[in-house]
Amino acid sequence: MPEEDLDKTVTRPKTISRSPLRDKISMSTVHLTRKSLSVEISIERKAFLEILGLEGGPAGFALNKNEITLGRKSDCDVQLNLDGISRVHARIFFRDEDYYVEDLGSTNGTYVNGIKVIRCVLRNNDRIEIGSAKIIFVEERMRRKSN
Repeated sequence: MPEEDLDKTVTRPKTISRSPLRDKISMSTVHLTRKSLSVEISIERKAFLEILGLEGGPAGFALNKNEITLGRKSDCDVQLNLDGISRVHARIFFRDEDYYVEDLGSTNGTYVNGIKVIRCVLRNNDRIEIGSAKIIFVEERMRRKSN
């Protein structure tokens, strides 16, 4: 669709004067275009998992793919050989500007902040529990104005 078709004309109050009998409003017309309203702001997003409860101590895992799987199986993106974790236990994926965790039919379930979930939007510092693993979801969003 051409940008000219997206232009809008907006009428707004210019001055307001009050009289005892009635209000009078003088109107002016302002021509707005999509280009004049848009400010180019990009959002840089970084997310990672901090995995606690591992033998070697905490470990970090960057979420640099649209989807990762967690479980005991060797082909999972995050392999967790701990008690109570299914072969392919859960997945974390990015959709519509949000990260989600989804249980994949595990035996012991997936918990976010102590609540059992099937699918849940993740927010910064949410605590995910699968089996004996404790995972902290960390997300950093930085707004940058484009030049």
